[in-house]
Amino acid sequence: MKRGCIFAAVLLLAAGLFYLFAGGGAESPREAAGENFRLGTYVRLRLVGDDKKFLEKELAAADAEIVRLEALFSANIASSDISRVNRAGGEWVKVGPETADLIKRSLAIAAETDGAFDPAIGRVVRLWGIGTSAARVPDEPEIRAALRGGGYKNVKVREEDGESYVKAPDGLWLDLGAIAKGRVADILKERLVSDGVRGAIIDLGGNLALIGSSPDGRPWRLGLQHPHKQRGEYFGVVNVSDGSVVTSGPYERFFERDGVRYHHIFDPATGYPAKSDLDSVSIIDADSTRADALCTALFVMGRARAEKFLEKNTDLAAVLVLASGDKVLVTPAAREIFELTDKKFTVEVIGGGA
Repeated sequence: MKRGCIFAAVLLLAAGLFYLFAGGGAESPREAAGENFRLGTYVRLRLVGDDKKFLEKELAAADAEIVRLEALFSANIASSDISRVNRAGGEWVKVGPETADLIKRSLAIAAETDGAFDPAIGRVVRLWGIGTSAARVPDEPEIRAALRGGGYKNVKVREEDGESYVKAPDGLWLDLGAIAKGRVADILKERLVSDGVRGAIIDLGGNLALIGSSPDGRPWRLGLQHPHKQRGEYFGVVNVSDGSVVTSGPYERFFERDGVRYHHIFDPATGYPAKSDLDSVSIIDADSTRADALCTALFVMGRARAEKFLEKNTDLAAVLVLASGDKVLVTPAAREIFELTDKKFTVEVIGGGA
């Protein structure tokens, strides 16, 4: 790896992302780092500052916050707000304000993407079981039944006397797995910045939120996992300070039956893994919640629909790898921060202002 100085590749490989940073010397800032299995993935936090004890205290508080938020948002925890809504049989359920806010945000992004992102796909996710020991290929009647509860348009949120309530039709299950990590990353970042942490990488398994710059004062260099190669091999690098980078692709969670690969990114319109002509979608944005959901949406859309969406949303910095394996698409907002490292690809600028 060459870029004017020697970079050390951190063996911290997220779902499509890993970071590179300059080796520090005796005057390097103090750091505190931790790793735990949360949110269905390995969560890794690295905080940078001047006071080691302060950083360690913040690290422990951040982990406790992740646990608290997972207990609200996870469809796999029976006592969570989401699980209680799913079991309510179409009745209104009182939920916490953070849950209500995330559901409202999810519904807004679902409408913006015309359902390519849909938080009401929980029954389909559970039916396929991808990523679990129960993964299987359901038959067509099962899939039709899983879709019968309708989509995001049938989910309602209301406020009354300062409390939040959510209602979903009987048979419809919410699953915020395609947006919750982004929201958790944003909440953690806000808290850490408020507490005085001046530098950090919040890695939630493919969702990275960044505070400040790297210890050497330059932007964090984040490698984008090559979707056609082994983990740790990247096709390009983005240079980011004080933002977030989220990558989504079909290569991380899948299973195979009779020579067919079934991945975990579902098309809400069909109930099957999306038949996309994209192999990877990365979004660089200050809003990790938005980036998380839109990564899924753009993958489901495929190239043609994704390009039309990006033409209307010229602020989005996006990097898309075609499944053909020969081209990387970048938006104008991503062009200045993206560096192609695998010369087998060609780069095409897409979207408004190109």
